[in-house]
Amino acid sequence: MENSSNTKPKILLTYIESGMGHIMSMKSIEDGLKPYADKIEIIPSYIMQEDNDEACIRFEKFLINCTKGTNKSKIFSHTVFFLMTVLGRVHLMRVLHHSLFKKASDATIKAMLKYKPDAIISTHYFITFCAIELKKKYLPNLRVITYNPDNNVHVWWDNRSDIFINNNPKACNEAIKKRKFDYDKVRQVFFSARQEIIDANDSKEQYRKKYNIDDKFTVIIADGAYASGKAKKACNAILKTKKDINILFVAGKNEKMFKYFSNKVNKLKKKKPNINLVVLPFQPQIYELYKASDLFITKAGPNAILDCVFMGTPILVDYYAHPIEKQTAKLFVDNYKCGVSVYKTRKILKTVERLMDNPKELEIYKNNTKQIDKHQNGSAQIAEIIIEELSKVGKQDEN
Repeated sequence: MENSSNTKPKILLTYIESGMGHIMSMKSIEDGLKPYADKIEIIPSYIMQEDNDEACIRFEKFLINCTKGTNKSKIFSHTVFFLMTVLGRVHLMRVLHHSLFKKASDATIKAMLKYKPDAIISTHYFITFCAIELKKKYLPNLRVITYNPDNNVHVWWDNRSDIFINNNPKACNEAIKKRKFDYDKVRQVFFSARQEIIDANDSKEQYRKKYNIDDKFTVIIADGAYASGKAKKACNAILKTKKDINILFVAGKNEKMFKYFSNKVNKLKKKKPNINLVVLPFQPQIYELYKASDLFITKAGPNAILDCVFMGTPILVDYYAHPIEKQTAKLFVDNYKCGVSVYKTRKILKTVERLMDNPKELEIYKNNTKQIDKHQNGSAQIAEIIIEELSKVGKQDEN
């Protein structure tokens, strides 16, 4: 597998924030590659930030703001995806990144080039595009390997990757039949888990003890890193209950939301002692809180839902921001039946109370999460695909 200079092949792992899902997926890939550290050079890179390039930093902030915008407004999200779909599909993406976003594209390509990598691993459409352009212009032997962390294949995924990996058969079929990917380039793996989640095997009771959570029915509410879905409405709806309940509200990076619910804590202790509201900032180990809870209330973010079902906790999906999240809700609620979807805020309280009163129903959803076994780890499968692809390149070079 070593290249012609007898050095280890360089694998550039590109971290980019557009929601935390892309980062968490890349972390799972990095964990999957670690057993091969004697054969390859693993280079983790927050590629948009490390050179302090203004164009890169500005573009990543643009992606973050777009993610927040699509989470807050369905009108905005549907408009964005409508334009993506109708105005030219992937070709529009290429045109825009050669024109409107040219500075960011060129700066990102330059940032990648300095590593002279043998392979670039991507979990985001923009990084994939830039890696392909890098290959065209400077590094013809570069392998561009993309892992799609979503549960479907949206219109801006560049179909020129050397390998395009998905986590379910429907996404693979969509890539080939609808997005015109070459059949030979598409791969399917199981859902990928970070090593920290694989190693998180304490019981519900142990995690409750760790976080000082009593034995009352416990819901955790979170909407990704920015708490910009229906988390606020869902929490306010459940605060009307007369039943004993713990509510863990994770505000993420949303300081305004953190302050809003923190101001309610002391008032609730006096007026509604049946409710224990705990307000939390961004939680790197939120998966432990998933395990400690009886129910996770969230929008249909692929990464958050996956982490939760890995930990064996049922879900209540109250919102999907765009077609990607709609497919996630279908996959985990309709197909795997790991929980319920409740899109009308006025029905959330009624549903939560029904689940509290019917533990057998909740137990069915909990048992269904066992279909998504974190030990059947897609990260190891992705690592095998990467290593296999590099070995093919080595053989081609020898010939």
